[in-house]
Amino acid sequence: MRDRSNTSKFDIDGIPPLKEAFPLGLQHVLAMFVPNLVPMMLVSQAANLDQYHTTLLIQCAMIGAGIATLIQEYPITLGGGYRIGSRLPVMLGLTYVFMPTCIAVAGQYGLATIFGAQLVGGLVAILFGVAFKKVRKYFPPVVTGTVVLSLGLSVFSIAINNIAGGVGSAAYGSYRNWIVGMSVVLVVLFLQQFGKGLAKDSAILLGMVVGYIIAFGFNMIDFSPIREAAWFAIPKPLAFGLEFRLDVIVMFILLYFIVSVQIVGDFSVSAMGGLGREATDEELTGGIIGNSLTSALTALLNNFPTATYSQNSGLVALNKVVSRHVLGVGAMILFVAGLCPKVGAAFSTIPNPVVGGGTLVVFSMIAMSGVSLVNMQEFTARSKLIVGVSLAFGLGIVNAPQSIAQFSETFKLLFGQSSVVLATTVAVILNLVFPKDKELIAEEQ
Repeated sequence: MRDRSNTSKFDIDGIPPLKEAFPLGLQHVLAMFVPNLVPMMLVSQAANLDQYHTTLLIQCAMIGAGIATLIQEYPITLGGGYRIGSRLPVMLGLTYVFMPTCIAVAGQYGLATIFGAQLVGGLVAILFGVAFKKVRKYFPPVVTGTVVLSLGLSVFSIAINNIAGGVGSAAYGSYRNWIVGMSVVLVVLFLQQFGKGLAKDSAILLGMVVGYIIAFGFNMIDFSPIREAAWFAIPKPLAFGLEFRLDVIVMFILLYFIVSVQIVGDFSVSAMGGLGREATDEELTGGIIGNSLTSALTALLNNFPTATYSQNSGLVALNKVVSRHVLGVGAMILFVAGLCPKVGAAFSTIPNPVVGGGTLVVFSMIAMSGVSLVNMQEFTARSKLIVGVSLAFGLGIVNAPQSIAQFSETFKLLFGQSSVVLATTVAVILNLVFPKDKELIAEEQ
């Protein structure tokens, strides 16, 4: 039984009143809402889906994110030191690690093949969580810190592009977009520096509200999606069916492994930034098992694989609000939004500059959290080489895609689309190959 007399939002088991929990939970939803929908939109375009099925996928993305988050916040105990879920303050949504592969598979084989591979791959990926206690030593702070740092650095351009209006926008780079985006940034910075209480804790949300109002004054908001959307709709399970191809399944299993390493970094940000400690073996194991299982099961609900969202972990590190109840409220908002298309449509009216301004500060905190993780151990010449070379390969190849033009399509899908994937791979290899410092060996013993 949870102690309902504990109303602290700064306690993992605290249950703050709804008047505090709702805006704080909504803030988490706003931080990840648009990114959670983008993969669905891009894949639906690749598959040439009609408006009905595109809307269905968007609904399922919200419902799936809500379910995945609830499992993480309120884990199921299995016994033997294992559980399903991490019990850490994290928010889950569609992972971008899978997006290039999903786009390619959707265009070539259709969505049924995606969901079939996702189901089988997710069940196999549960083994990654079960075995993680034995392999955690291969993921010290210098590796997880590199993962988090590469995550932060890789998304800076996303925030800037959104502030500018979104890539492909006719008004991309306009003064109007920058005025709206920077107004959000300035409000967030002001409240973080000078605000108190709930105003400081909800700085991102309040900044985005101010930006939304300014955008409305510039006539940048289209309310027609709200008028056209239905009030209530239950998505049909298995709307696209299931098909199984061995080559796609193998690809998905490899991607699940990369996601498992990635979410270790996000768990570390939430634990270190919010709780002031490293994530435990039980939390990491449960988190990987929980994400793998929910990714597999929500394939039956037409939802793509999920992972922790770095911007939400960064938000926890920023405002120190670690109450699972707050994240649970955010998950329920997502779930309700998925059942009520009008709610989802209302969220979708938020202009790109508002989203970009709100996430810019959060992304900066993610990168700094990665630096903090790396510095948990003495930053020696060995650490500098691991971090520096990993980032050089990850960011360098992604920014020079033609450098691997003659490599296989599988290699380009795995390592040419995401700097995080390649930086993580290089960091793990270098950590294994480079001789350890005497101090590090002493710590492990």
